[in-house]
Amino acid sequence: MLGLLAAVLAATTQSSTPPSAAETPAPASSAAAESAATESAATASDILDFSVPWWERITVTVDDKGKQQSCRYETNWSGAEVCDPEMASSIDAGVKSPSGVFSKVTFERRFSPGGQLDAGRLHPGDTLLGRQVMFLTIDARGSIESCKVVATSGDAPPDYGCEEARKDRFQAQASAGPAARQAFMTVLAYGHSEHLA
Repeated sequence: MLGLLAAVLAATTQSSTPPSAAETPAPASSAAAESAATESAATASDILDFSVPWWERITVTVDDKGKQQSCRYETNWSGAEVCDPEMASSIDAGVKSPSGVFSKVTFERRFSPGGQLDAGRLHPGDTLLGRQVMFLTIDARGSIESCKVVATSGDAPPDYGCEEARKDRFQAQASAGPAARQAFMTVLAYGHSEHLA
């Protein structure tokens, strides 16, 4: 289930745009990221912002029979929107709750440039399913030069690691210096249950 959510999250970002001082680039979709890796220059719609922290998440709500009741995609730069029908139908949360209880399952990516790690603090009432923290270095072209998983926790770590992260493209460095830029990517999966009114 968490691997599916990771794949869906990677493919949902083509219409959203993270903040940028110079331009408005968008996180790359899976297909766009693969083509960008083979081309020398990526379009602005395929490029992630490196200069500021950002996050994105998908939250699925299921009823006590495991039937999906809602699907929401949310970012800190564009707010929340309902998942499109294709995305919503591709997600099976695989969760059944006690009678009269709704369960929410969330998959989230948090990007932290430099040494400002966002380890993934949860809200009260949320239960951690899995967390993975990756240390990234990004070269002057905006490609991930190196990636290392530096922390993993929870019973079900998300199936989103360095292989998936390498598909992302970041803004090219304005002045091409020899030093790679550094960042952390924290990937979380967590759940929350609520009783029906």
